[in-house]
Amino acid sequence: MRYVVTMLSRVLFVLGKGGVGRSTVSTALGLALTQRGKKVLIVEWTVAEPIAPWFGLPPAGPSPFPVAPGLSVENYRLDEALRAYFTEHLSLDFFYRHVVNGKHLRRLTEAAPGLAELLFLGRLWWLTTLAEEERGFSFDHIIVDTPATGHGASMLDLPSMLTSIGASGMLGGEIERVVKMMKDPAWTSALVVSLPEELAMDETLELMPRATKALGHPPLAALVNRSVAALGLGAERPPWLTPLEARLSPAARDGLGTVHAELLARAQCEGRLRAALEGTTRLGTFSLPEQLVEHGSCTPREVAEALAPVLRTSLEGA
Repeated sequence: MRYVVTMLSRVLFVLGKGGVGRSTVSTALGLALTQRGKKVLIVEWTVAEPIAPWFGLPPAGPSPFPVAPGLSVENYRLDEALRAYFTEHLSLDFFYRHVVNGKHLRRLTEAAPGLAELLFLGRLWWLTTLAEEERGFSFDHIIVDTPATGHGASMLDLPSMLTSIGASGMLGGEIERVVKMMKDPAWTSALVVSLPEELAMDETLELMPRATKALGHPPLAALVNRSVAALGLGAERPPWLTPLEARLSPAARDGLGTVHAELLARAQCEGRLRAALEGTTRLGTFSLPEQLVEHGSCTPREVAEALAPVLRTSLEGA
């Protein structure tokens, strides 16, 4: 598994349940890649764009916005995607201004099922093909900080679903380009983020075969965020617990016992998750340790910066 970073695709979807740390992992991975001299763009799709403010900057908006050396962020918006598609890609400025951007048609496009997702994927295709020539945007890797599990997985399903309707013309051409991008593992792959918790584990195990089917190849890897594996917790009480309890008050001993029980439950859940994920990804399962976050005082940017060398080590191989 040495030099795994060479296997990273141009476009990498970071998938997972809400609250597992997709944005933090996306940022950490972006920073890890920039430390290898790569130029990276993180593409979000969210109402409140969080990543640029983590760096003390205003929200990124719909165009690549530098937040750190080698790292940029943009936030997808349907209205801007429609404008760019018709005016920049198709050179149909008049048609866009007088037809597409009209109030009634704009409402229709916002309600059309799958249109926003198709244009989002089309944006990724453009960023990896024509963007350098047309706008001077050039990135080695594009990390997609997807919406939560359901929406993110539905985005992966979209190309195959649209192919089945047999569309022609501009729509058919757009679908064909997007399908080609999504099915090529050198162009597009997925990274699944989970937590050592039952609900997150269940959603992760449901997501894996769905992502594999949609892409036509397994996700690149799985990441267990907030892992406690490094603590070495087993079924037996750790030897350091009893002498420590002897030095504490009864209330403190109860609290320590509760913390140990919680950590043990998470370790056991992580063990089951790792066993269930065996063979479902191309590169395996990696851990992002809980102890990087001290006393809950770290900002998301500090967490991402702490995780970056861990991810870089994992990507380069043990």
